Amino acid sequence: MDVTSTRQRNLRTLVEGLSANLVTQKAVAIRLDMAPSYLNQLLGGKKMGDDVARKVERQADLPHGWMDVAHDSPDAESVANGASHSLRIDPEIIASALRLLRLTFANLDIDDFDNEQDGTPLAYAYEYLLKRGEQMVTPDNLIDFSKALAERLREKNGNEEGASARDNGSTGSDHRPARRKA
Repeated sequence: MDVTSTRQRNLRTLVEGLSANLVTQKAVAIRLDMAPSYLNQLLGGKKMGDDVARKVERQADLPHGWMDVAHDSPDAESVANGASHSLRIDPEIIASALRLLRLTFANLDIDDFDNEQDGTPLAYAYEYLLKRGEQMVTPDNLIDFSKALAERLREKNGNEEGASARDNGSTGSDHRPARRKA
């Protein structure tokens, strides 16, 4: 069986598995981040390229290459239904996530974060790029990610920063330290 047929068959399996929870094909298309009409074209025989196959895998939380390998066993349905699967880390995305994190820390004036002690921001940067289907740092994703990370840090440290500001007699918005801690 050629890769085109394999991808089409796997897409049908995936859509059937996702339809159990999402009910409609439109909901499945939204979950896979594509127009319902495009999903319908793919199911109808339109050739699925490599980029689309990788995007479907990312959006469905499937391992890299899943769309390219025939899945005739019952395991295919459990993978399509979101059961556990092997961890796959894309080296290009992890490199971009590191760069995104470094630039974001510079934008937020964070200089003393210890990545070896807490990998959460790196995991968040990786997840962020993966969900957006991006492998490069762009001005748009840098701005969006900086805002999202700043919000997460505020939520995480909200009580601690509020208490220390009150203890120091600071009023908050007029005073900004030169460098913040994460």
